Amino acid sequence: MPKLDFGCGQKKTAGFIGLDVFEGKDIDVVHNFNIFPYPFSDNYFDEIVCNSSLEHVDDFMQTVVELHRIAKPNASIKIFCPHYSSADAYRDPTHKTFFAYTTFNTFAGGGSYISPYNGMFKIAQRSFGLPENTGFIKTLFKKFFNSIPDLYEHRLCWIFPAQTIYYELVVLK
Repeated sequence: MPKLDFGCGQKKTAGFIGLDVFEGKDIDVVHNFNIFPYPFSDNYFDEIVCNSSLEHVDDFMQTVVELHRIAKPNASIKIFCPHYSSADAYRDPTHKTFFAYTTFNTFAGGGSYISPYNGMFKIAQRSFGLPENTGFIKTLFKKFFNSIPDLYEHRLCWIFPAQTIYYELVVLK
């Protein structure tokens, strides 16, 4: 049951193969994310975790297609990244992609998104997050903002910015 920690850095998820662009003690495979294909066979991983890594790649679309290629059918891809309303999204000059609630609709289909990538994934879950906050604001996100994502992103995210956004995708093949 192989699992991949894509862009693991110095803190690889236990039980996962660590892939990163830099060498380090917990990194099992060093590979430039902008060189395709990645050094894994088709349909290899049961689970892929991308924790603050996808915002750094040069070719986001091709990277997602490549993650789809190396994931088994029905594999889970869990993605944590800064939401576009977060100051963290903009203050790091290495961030190349900004993430919204609908970012992965291009790959999942539905709505007004017409794309050659439709049908690659089913979106199992997505949510805005504030991991460091507690109390009333966290409750707003957990119980309210996640239930009204369009209104939140169009009107409220600049008043109550999300720190992160989380997606869980199921690979369709």
